[in-house]
Amino acid sequence: MPAATPPITPGTFRRLGAAGPVAIVLSFWPPLGGLLLLTTLTTLGPWLREHAALGLLIYFLGASLLVGFSFLPTFSCAILAGWAFGFTIGWSITMVTLTVGSLIAYALGRWIARDRVVALIAEKPRWNAVNRALLGEKSGRTLLVVTLLRIPPASPFALANFVLAAARVPLWDYTLGTFIGIAPRTAAAAFAAAGLEQLRFKNVSENWTVVAGIIATVVVCVVLGMLANRALRAISAAPGPSPSGR
Repeated sequence: MPAATPPITPGTFRRLGAAGPVAIVLSFWPPLGGLLLLTTLTTLGPWLREHAALGLLIYFLGASLLVGFSFLPTFSCAILAGWAFGFTIGWSITMVTLTVGSLIAYALGRWIARDRVVALIAEKPRWNAVNRALLGEKSGRTLLVVTLLRIPPASPFALANFVLAAARVPLWDYTLGTFIGIAPRTAAAAFAAAGLEQLRFKNVSENWTVVAGIIATVVVCVVLGMLANRALRAISAAPGPSPSGR
């Protein structure tokens, strides 16, 4: 395993400028917004469904901005869309929405962090070694790492957006890796919400089929997340190119 990264000292934290406080806020703020949104699920969801094209447009614009500014987590957007539009449309519109939102977050992250984070990483040999191991120069490695970071259901989307932007991850790898990585967990949330919205307690056999499908989908998503975390550990443990002059 790579050597543990040194703790962030008060001096290092101050040098991060606005990037430090923003990273702290992003670690807890989005889930609060998600819980608030889900409290309106049974009223907002039917309204979006009843207004068809207008509902899709409002969902796309509103969720893209809220995700981009890190006010909402991915799971709440997927649940709302699955509940309102059904699995197929809900998953599709959420994938587009979250990808656009991640691009907004990327632009904001680059603007807030500027060159501070990259400069600090370059000054710390162990941080630099880990950064090279995870986001090295090998073809396809950065795309793979971004994808693996996005797959786990518990992966903090907003914080990952900011860290990847601050680390100057190439935009193409960031966008494609995000789209591929969030697909399983977005599908699981949208499928579960669509199934629960349609659940009726008249036909027990049909209800058990829906519940079993939801459970199976969630289990598959969790397993994929575990495999992704294992792959990330393997990549970070692999020897990378040594930082020159360190």
